[in-house]
Amino acid sequence: MDDLQPGRRVVVRYSLEPGDTHSTSDALGVVTAVDEAGLEIDTKRGPLRIARDQVLLVHEVPPAPTKAGRTHEIVSAVDLRRISAAAWLPEDVSWLHVENLRNEGTEAAAEVSLLQKGWLLRHSDSATRRANSCLPVTDSGLGWEQGLDAVEEWYRTRGRHSRVQIYSADDSSTLAPECEGLAPLLSARGYTPSEATLLLTGATTEAAGGASSPAEAAAPGLIIDVSDAPTSEHFAAWTSQRSPGEEPGSAEAFRTLIEADQPCEFVTAYAEHPDGTKSMVAACRVAERSKWGVITNLITRPDLRRRGAGRSVTAAAAALLAQRGVRSYLVDIESSNEASLGLFDSLGATVRHRSWYAEAR
Repeated sequence: MDDLQPGRRVVVRYSLEPGDTHSTSDALGVVTAVDEAGLEIDTKRGPLRIARDQVLLVHEVPPAPTKAGRTHEIVSAVDLRRISAAAWLPEDVSWLHVENLRNEGTEAAAEVSLLQKGWLLRHSDSATRRANSCLPVTDSGLGWEQGLDAVEEWYRTRGRHSRVQIYSADDSSTLAPECEGLAPLLSARGYTPSEATLLLTGATTEAAGGASSPAEAAAPGLIIDVSDAPTSEHFAAWTSQRSPGEEPGSAEAFRTLIEADQPCEFVTAYAEHPDGTKSMVAACRVAERSKWGVITNLITRPDLRRRGAGRSVTAAAAALLAQRGVRSYLVDIESSNEASLGLFDSLGATVRHRSWYAEAR
């Protein structure tokens, strides 16, 4: 239970009385808080608090399906956004919810964990938008206008313009219920929307293309390496491929995001040379969250694109996940990135929904 984190969907077996292992019950829901005393999960019947000494077993399960079908095709947009956010969290985060605000500044605040529901506020000194935006996840209890006021104040205290990530329920421009009420407010307050980012999902075994291990996914002339940490060569490549006009942000903050304290790995394709040396040609970051794989930071050397390196790395990442029993993966890709969209389409991935970053000026 020590490594259990809010936002994960779990089954908890617990004793009805401390120390009694004969009278037990099971609870299924999303973890909203964890502290030294125990945990709270949001079940269909409402919030349930379980003391630490009553917990017998905790088993993480994938997000609840919204309809019948293959796993990667039936998870809701809000759960996909939760999973994506969990793989790219900065150190400075907070949850905007009326219950958290009630506890703020009180003596109970030091004893009560921040409830992991409402709107997720994220801030980083890096330049990445996902780590510097508000994500509506559940009802904040404040109402749309008061909630947006609180978001703007939170970012103002950090010397930042506020930014909100809104998203659709499917592959259309119709916003999901979790953020639909924000659209007219953002427009009225002069927020500028970004281009759409598409979230795609797929099956790991299909993307692996028959490879049973990362090494088997390598195209001729390439070797695949899987490591726990990126090299200076990785950071140089990510920096060089920054979008034109994009602010660099803090290199240290970006490194902190990349090297999250939660497990993540780096899959790299190297080209072998006759003299025995090798050079990096493609790489990506792979994180496992809520029994899903999240692929980020896919890069390919510009002069070696369309030669199979990007496909090799992606297939290797999928094979790595499949080896561990992870059946589904997701990836966020900007709508203008035709090369990456074409790659994942060829691997069997489909667009599940769209998101936009609305930024105040």
